[in-house]
Amino acid sequence: MPLDPSSRPKRIVCYGTAFADRLGQLKALLGEGYETVHVPAGLTIDAMAEGFADAFAVITVNTTEGLPLPQDLKLLQVPGIGWDGVKVEHVPASAAIANVAGHEIAVAEYCLAQMLDWCHRLREADAGFRAGSWARSSRYGAAPHRELSGATVGIVGYGGIGRELARLLKAFGVRVLAANRRATAFDGNVDARFALADIAMMLSQCDFAVVATALTPQTEGLVGAAALDALGATGVLVNVARGPVVDEQALYSALSEKSLSGAVIDVWYRYPERSDDTDLSPSRFDFSALPNVVMTPHVSGWTEGTVSRRVAVIAENLRRAAMGDPLLNIVAMGTRKI
Repeated sequence: MPLDPSSRPKRIVCYGTAFADRLGQLKALLGEGYETVHVPAGLTIDAMAEGFADAFAVITVNTTEGLPLPQDLKLLQVPGIGWDGVKVEHVPASAAIANVAGHEIAVAEYCLAQMLDWCHRLREADAGFRAGSWARSSRYGAAPHRELSGATVGIVGYGGIGRELARLLKAFGVRVLAANRRATAFDGNVDARFALADIAMMLSQCDFAVVATALTPQTEGLVGAAALDALGATGVLVNVARGPVVDEQALYSALSEKSLSGAVIDVWYRYPERSDDTDLSPSRFDFSALPNVVMTPHVSGWTEGTVSRRVAVIAENLRRAAMGDPLLNIVAMGTRKI
C-alpha cells in the first residue's frame, strides 16, 4: 500500500536510458509517497552524486566503477532479466540486486514465428512475388517447403522462456528436447531431458536448436563448434539468450561453410552506446553478408505485454523495499564496502 503522503517522499532514481520512458507509468502505479528521478549517463561525478542522493532504490541495466550509488541503498533493480551489466563490486553492500522477467511469452512467440517462417519461407515468397516471380507456386512446379509439425526442437536452458516455448511447440506437433543445469526444471512438455554437458548429444537429434540460457561464466561459449557440428548441415540455431553463450567464431565458421543450415540471431556480441551509432557492428564477423542468417536487433522480448508485466513487478518490488518487506527476484547482493 502507498506510503503516508505526509511523509517525506521515497526517492527512486532511474540511471541511463533503459526504463526512463516508463517512469510515468511506474509513478502512476506507486501512487503518493514516492519521487522518481532520471539521472542520465555521462554526467559529471558531482552531478550524478547529486542525482543519486538519498535514493533508496536505483533502476539501471548497468553499473560502472565509481558510480556514486548511495551507501545505504536498499535496492538496485534491473528492469530486465539479464543483469550481466551490473557488477556486485560497484553496488553497496546494503543493497539487494534484483531482476525481472515477464518476457517469456514474447520471446517464445518470437522463436515460434522464426521457426515457422524458416519452414514456410514466407519472407522469401513475399520478396520474390513482389519482384514478379511465381517460382514458389506449386502451379509452376515449385518444390514443396517443410512444416514445423513433426520436427524436433532442442531447447538449451529450460527456464521461463524454455517452458513457454515448449508449451507452444507441443500444440504444433513438435518433439521437444531440453538441456538444463537443474533436472528439477523440466516438465511434462519435454520428451527427452539432457544435462548441459550433453548438448552435442541432444542437438544431433534436432532440426532446430533454441538457446535460452542465462549468460554466466559457466555458460559463456557453451554452444561451441562441437554442438554446432552436431546440429549439422540441416539444422538451424535460434539464439535469444545472450550472444556469447554461442561461440562467435564457431558460429560464423559453421554458417559460412554451410556446415550449419542457418541461424536466427537476436542477441549480439557488441552493442553501441546509442541506437543511431552505426560505426560499431554487432560482431567482429560480418554475419550480414551471409544469406543463411536472420538478424534482429535484440527485439524478441520487447512487447507491450512484457513492459506491462515488468512495470507491475518493479512497482511491487519498490514498495517492498520502501517498507522493508521481503524482495522479489533477488539475484545477488552488493559487495562494495565504501
